[in-house]
Amino acid sequence: MSSSTYDITPQSVMHWANSELEHVGRITSMKDKNLQYSYAQSTINGMAHLKDAIFQLVNDPEYKRYKPDLLVLHGKVIRTMKHLIKDYRVDLNEIRAFNTRKVLSDLSYLTKKNRNTAKKSSKRKKATQRRRR
Repeated sequence: MSSSTYDITPQSVMHWANSELEHVGRITSMKDKNLQYSYAQSTINGMAHLKDAIFQLVNDPEYKRYKPDLLVLHGKVIRTMKHLIKDYRVDLNEIRAFNTRKVLSDLSYLTKKNRNTAKKSSKRKKATQRRRR
């Protein structure tokens, strides 16, 4: 969880998410690999703040009726971040270096090691489902 407090409403966080997701389309439309990398890095940094803000709203009892939609949005943001890291080979250590004020939560769940673990558990689930049929 982030050490920063985001004072934001669910509607505002939805607009923020749409804005961040628009950046992804702009990144893919560029031909210059250096620009793509820089823009992807910046977008991941923004999305890291966004996912922390969403998570705070998810845990805020005042917004519990929005929790299901916020959890879906949180998942979309995480998946998008992982794709940007993979597709543009973004170095998370460079983003961590920007986090000098320690406002972002831990980014270790975005690392390749953890992605492989998720894939393995998904493969196990599929194998179990096949055996049940």
